[in-house]
Amino acid sequence: MKNGGSLFSNRRGMSPLIATVLLMAFAVALGGMIMNWSVDVAGQSGDCELVKIKVGRLCGEDDKIYLTLRNDKDSIQLRGIKLNVAESNIESILSIKDSALTPGQPLDIVLPASISLSTSVDVLSVVGNEANPTTCTVPIEHVAQLQQCQ
Repeated sequence: MKNGGSLFSNRRGMSPLIATVLLMAFAVALGGMIMNWSVDVAGQSGDCELVKIKVGRLCGEDDKIYLTLRNDKDSIQLRGIKLNVAESNIESILSIKDSALTPGQPLDIVLPASISLSTSVDVLSVVGNEANPTTCTVPIEHVAQLQQCQ
């Protein structure tokens, strides 16, 4: 050490302009990651809680499932309806074609399915946008034993 200076006195630091640009790039990248994460979380759990559907009829007869429901006027737009049908050790998910429902819209459909006295059915809603639909895990309606239509 000459002339009483420190060990690092001859080294140059980073330019303030470059430091500012690097800090701004880091802040933008961090903000983008947080925004992307928050949109995914809100889209999956928040929309499912806003679904309000009234199931009028859910019964089976002659290897068919009869389903009548209405999307409540205070509900959200649905991308579709799915049925989780469980029979003994076999479980299948039936996606109902053209079942997107606007608030207040009804759905009355007959689906072919192999059913018996031990068939259980869960009615599931599909929410989200067209590019990223999400099937809600909590059923709208759960029938432990599908009843015969009358």
